[in-house]
Amino acid sequence: MTAKEWADFSAWWERVTAPDYREWEEGVRRIGGCAHPIHLRGTVRLVDTTTGEIVYELGDGIDRTTLLVPCGNRRREWCAPCSRVYQWDTWHLVKAGLVGGKGVPDSVAERPRVFATLTAPSFGPVHAPYEDHACHPRRNGGQCEHDQPLACWEQHAADDAAIGQALCAGCYDYAGAVLWNAHASKLWHRFTDLLRRQELPRAAGVTRAKFASQVRVSFVKVTEFQRRGLVHFHAVIRLDPVAAEGRVPGWATPELISSAVHRAVPLARLTTPYSLAGQWDLSFGTQVDVQPIPAVDSEAEGHNADAVASYIAKYVTKGVEDTGSAHRPVYCKACRGTGLAGACHGCEGSGLRISPAELPGPLHARAMVGTAARLGGFSEYRELNLRRWAHQYGYGGHFATKSRSYSTTMAALRGARADFRAEQTRRRLGVTGELAVDSELLFSGTGYANRAEEQIAEGIRDAIEENRIEGRAALAELLAEEERWKDWI
Repeated sequence: MTAKEWADFSAWWERVTAPDYREWEEGVRRIGGCAHPIHLRGTVRLVDTTTGEIVYELGDGIDRTTLLVPCGNRRREWCAPCSRVYQWDTWHLVKAGLVGGKGVPDSVAERPRVFATLTAPSFGPVHAPYEDHACHPRRNGGQCEHDQPLACWEQHAADDAAIGQALCAGCYDYAGAVLWNAHASKLWHRFTDLLRRQELPRAAGVTRAKFASQVRVSFVKVTEFQRRGLVHFHAVIRLDPVAAEGRVPGWATPELISSAVHRAVPLARLTTPYSLAGQWDLSFGTQVDVQPIPAVDSEAEGHNADAVASYIAKYVTKGVEDTGSAHRPVYCKACRGTGLAGACHGCEGSGLRISPAELPGPLHARAMVGTAARLGGFSEYRELNLRRWAHQYGYGGHFATKSRSYSTTMAALRGARADFRAEQTRRRLGVTGELAVDSELLFSGTGYANRAEEQIAEGIRDAIEENRIEGRAALAELLAEEERWKDWI
């Protein structure tokens, strides 16, 4: 046994033999093995509001008891257990807007809706996987002005590290790519405005006022980072009647939405302010995919509700990790990335706590981060906060957004989960009335004390996931057996 292995074993043994280990392990299991738990120190009391009796008390002094709380981060790379909960909530939110439930009427399942994907334009050739031909085949080959080949005859596998990397970093328009990411949310806003106020009424052959009096546009949208470091959007777009109990007109169809989307996408454009770096006319890419989502019992072609909800929920927990970049901010928090005109002692005026050249990952990812940091120093782009969002290649928008009328909210889903857990607690404690929480808690830190605690938490996470997989398999087997019995009867 090496010295490091002996040290790890000693730390593990010290932790599992500690007097408070059972209590600590129970707390880690309660939060699902969260990778970066929040520590709250203090007291918690549960009071029966009917009798005024304290039915449960945790701790008797503000310096004695530590309560572990999950971090709640949505990124799978940062915390798998918390991101899984966020993913499930997103699935329910999207699914409710397609089939009803969670306070949404079942009539939404009959309304016209499509699943649309809007992509970014090209800022230079990158390596890409193709099943039927090579990456960038060129009969005459040739080289660019930087003496880099313009052709690539390899047929890359899906997990090839070269995918998304620029054929020539010198030819690639990194400034345009970063500024496109930074303005992507504004482009989406312009697209939805054009869709609602211009292209949908035009495709339906009605006036804007008549359209607005009969139909309301609802959507949910999620952002995904492509391997080349540019964002694109997946969205469910649905047409609803303005009246709560009304019906959409007969001309409101998925084909109408598809036609309007294809016409609105090229019209959504904006121009960046002129700077020493240049000026760009930004728009969406030419690749636009729109697929209908048929009703639950319909035999029409298109994506079903379960597949769409699962697809969107899958991407809501992703960040830039697939591009090989760091998933944590690189800007200096002391000066908020400004550098304080060269006077910040934390970053020595650079606005960054770490140089992009020192980051792990491929050259393409580091070039995107470095370009965002460089452009963040231009006064014309100050409002974009490019240094703050340099680790996301300039994109500072939300990863999931929706219109108010699409379906339920994340707050409502979390509230329902909290009510369910409160009911479980009431039953366990034998309380007939309502429970009131009286707590005095202070923040006391995050994460685990040492590597031994991290390893134990990893084992708990793995055990919970294994039990979940086995439970789902057993449930599927029971349901299949039930269907066989129905057929036999």
